[in-house]
Amino acid sequence: FNFLRPHSALEKKVPVLIPELDKLPNMPAKWTKLISLSQDWLMDQTP
Repeated sequence: FNFLRPHSALEKKVPVLIPELDKLPNMPAKWTKLISLSQDWLMDQTP
């Protein structure tokens, strides 16, 4: 949630910037990409 939602205390910016999410058009696309990135990371951690 914090990766995607802008916060008023941060001048309408997200607390953690993920460049892969910047160019996506809407929230569902951003969630899908975030899940995909996390799955890729988990697969890379598997020996």
